[in-house]
Amino acid sequence: MKGLTPKQREILDFIQQFVDQHHYSPSYREIMKQFAFSSPGSIYKYIQILIKKGALEAEKYSHRSLSPIFSKQKNKESSDINLPIIGNLICGYPLELFAKHQTLIVPSHMVHQIESTYVLQIQGNALIEEAILDGDYVLIEARQIIQPGEIILGLINHHDTVLKRYFPEDQSIRLEGQYSKCHPLNIKHEHIIIHGVLVGMIRLY
Repeated sequence: MKGLTPKQREILDFIQQFVDQHHYSPSYREIMKQFAFSSPGSIYKYIQILIKKGALEAEKYSHRSLSPIFSKQKNKESSDINLPIIGNLICGYPLELFAKHQTLIVPSHMVHQIESTYVLQIQGNALIEEAILDGDYVLIEARQIIQPGEIILGLINHHDTVLKRYFPEDQSIRLEGQYSKCHPLNIKHEHIIIHGVLVGMIRLY
């Protein structure tokens, strides 16, 4: 695959994430809305470039037939992959990063973007209402495109680490628990750093 520009990579990543979530590809107008393009023609040009560069496939005469090549290559890989365990996650505290390199073997179907996914081990029972227990491993995908309702790993005011569902609003971000009935948090954009999105969890017995 030839090198992609940052914008081409963003569009490709959006298509991949849309397919992973909905099990069908986005329409040109959905891509246009995501990136605030003024016409479907602009999206068409990007799609044709991605096809020429070998990053995307598309059937003729169909608006939902876009297929990232990476997905097909991933399906041919081994059923297990090694992901780096970078540290401990204790809710309400900054991440505790490991000094030594560690890895965890996980099923490949749990990972969408191998190169940008890492593992954290949960410490404590602060997430027990979210069905996440002490000792569990969470898979975090580092990316900039986040869909409303996805669970993000965030750092509030450079100190409090949270795993919450993400809902962007006009002047703030609303963070809600997945299962718990705790009141949602409303955080200004400048008060939170988003490290990535929760894409899976592994519990060892």
